Amino acid sequence: MSKKLKRSAVALVLAATMVFSSQGVLTAFAVGENETSTAVDVSALEPILDKEETVVVEEPGNTDETETPEVTESCDKTEGCTLSKGHNGECVTEPVTPPEEENGEGETQSCTKNEGCTLENGHEGECVTEPVTPPEEENGEDETQPCEKTEGCTLPNGHEGECVVEENTEDTEDTQEPSEEDVAAAKNVSDLIGALPEASTLDPETTDVEALAAQVKAAREAYDKLTDAQKALVEKAVLDKLVALEGALEGLEQVETIPGNDVAEFDGTGYETFDEAIQAALSNGGGTVELLADCQYTTEAALAIDTSITIKGPYTLTFDTYSFGISDPDTTLILDGCTVNVNNAAYTAYSDNPANAAIMLNNGATLTLNNATLNINNPKGDAIAFWDTWKNFETVNISNGSHYEASGCNNGGGFEDYNGDGRPEQMFCQINIDASTVKLHNSYSGFIGSMDINISNDSTVEVYDNRGNGSNGANYYISDSAVKFERNGSHGMSATDITSTHSNIISKDNGYYGVYSKRDFHIDKTSTMQVTGNSHGGDFAGLKLTAGVTDGLVETGATVNITGNYCSGLSNNGKCVFGDGVKLTITGNNNDKGTTSNGGGIYNSGASANLALPSNAVIYNNHADTAGDDIFNNTTSTITFGKVGSDW
Repeated sequence: MSKKLKRSAVALVLAATMVFSSQGVLTAFAVGENETSTAVDVSALEPILDKEETVVVEEPGNTDETETPEVTESCDKTEGCTLSKGHNGECVTEPVTPPEEENGEGETQSCTKNEGCTLENGHEGECVTEPVTPPEEENGEDETQPCEKTEGCTLPNGHEGECVVEENTEDTEDTQEPSEEDVAAAKNVSDLIGALPEASTLDPETTDVEALAAQVKAAREAYDKLTDAQKALVEKAVLDKLVALEGALEGLEQVETIPGNDVAEFDGTGYETFDEAIQAALSNGGGTVELLADCQYTTEAALAIDTSITIKGPYTLTFDTYSFGISDPDTTLILDGCTVNVNNAAYTAYSDNPANAAIMLNNGATLTLNNATLNINNPKGDAIAFWDTWKNFETVNISNGSHYEASGCNNGGGFEDYNGDGRPEQMFCQINIDASTVKLHNSYSGFIGSMDINISNDSTVEVYDNRGNGSNGANYYISDSAVKFERNGSHGMSATDITSTHSNIISKDNGYYGVYSKRDFHIDKTSTMQVTGNSHGGDFAGLKLTAGVTDGLVETGATVNITGNYCSGLSNNGKCVFGDGVKLTITGNNNDKGTTSNGGGIYNSGASANLALPSNAVIYNNHADTAGDDIFNNTTSTITFGKVGSDW
């Protein structure tokens, strides 16, 4: 620590420059005005100074007084004092000379009071410290030090103004506390839900459903308006309560709209019987009867539907003994999403014979199944019959994943056209099967009579185990679907027209013809046909093409397998071309029927018989009792081949 020196006689002594000579003489030179020099005996100074040490003390300013300092021993109170013991005034000490650095320059000592001071120890005035320089980053640029007061501040330490912090891009519970606004919003919604009753306490007889529904709706809307951060603050138990109330209210509303034991509804009115509901619809010009529960038609009279009706609902409607008929060109009955079972119900409207059918279509009417199921078991007659005077077109549509199954029709079939083969060439009834399934089995027949059958869009039609024909006289237009006729007592797929596009036809183990066509026969390149194990019941063939087939075609790329039939494999009386490249296989067929048994593999006979076969056809291992084990060609008929292999 340093002190300012006073202007006094003592100060004048310190103003002198003292030099020790090698002979031990101290010479004092006065620097003040009118000063003189005096020689002093050096022996008097030996107790306090080394002989070779030089001490220079200067007094700032001028003085009017001149004194010759006395050299005495140092003060006994202050170490290093250069004045004599008992001197007046403050002690005067020699300034401390800092040690020299290695390079010989003097090193500044830091202030004892302020760490980092760059002035001499005991300096006058305030300390001066060096500014803190941030460490350089790896790229050489200065790195900003964060503010000591605000975590995450990007400005230098000690900056002016407000801190600047980086935005937190991950706003999670772990990194950010919820704001007061979010907490308040979540609490408001939680309070709304908390004020509602528990779902388990609701009573259908005492609960004001309309008022409670409004409160629940308001709570739901308030919750939905919350942000994701606010929703996260709503406890799961609170939200579960709201969801439970919504479900309970839905149940109460159903109870409210379906009072008592109603099983059907029409035009907003519930009925305890289906009979009442359907009669209300018929009396009011048609409409939709909605099933509310499984129910049954119980009136002891056939149901006559003469205006368009829709029966809808995920329930089952059952008809026993008496069923229904549909009449008039503009009349459609739609079964939508429901299941209808018709059991032993031969007494139907629009029929002269009470044993005709379970369902009768008359005078251009339409029956449509839309994602519905229709099951008919009618031992007394047909399942569905077309009854007409040849003036109108009657239609059955089976679509959109529907399922129709007819069985047990011992005196009829799954479908029957009552005008039979006697009507003109144009059909007057149509069956459209789209993306659905049809099964006709264990009846007298499957399809009976003349009708157009359109099968499309991944549908499946199976006709099997019928006592008579699987089919007799229909037209088949098949696309992207599968058709099977199996184990029918008489004909399998007996048709007028057969057209197949990207489909698969199987006729197997039928008693008479496996496949029979009397007009159009067209199998496209992406289709397959398998005819096997047929004709065990008489002198027929696996595949029969009559003289009416004048432009038959099997496209190159198609696959046709005719194998293991109990008569001729292929019997042709018309004109048909199997394109070169058709995968045609005719093997294992055995014609042992009739008085003459010709052509085990192929029997080509008649004046107009003209058959073109592919060069790659596989025809072998067939047998005929009379002639032509593999191929029999009548003298009036023609068979041609594509490029014949060298091994033929």
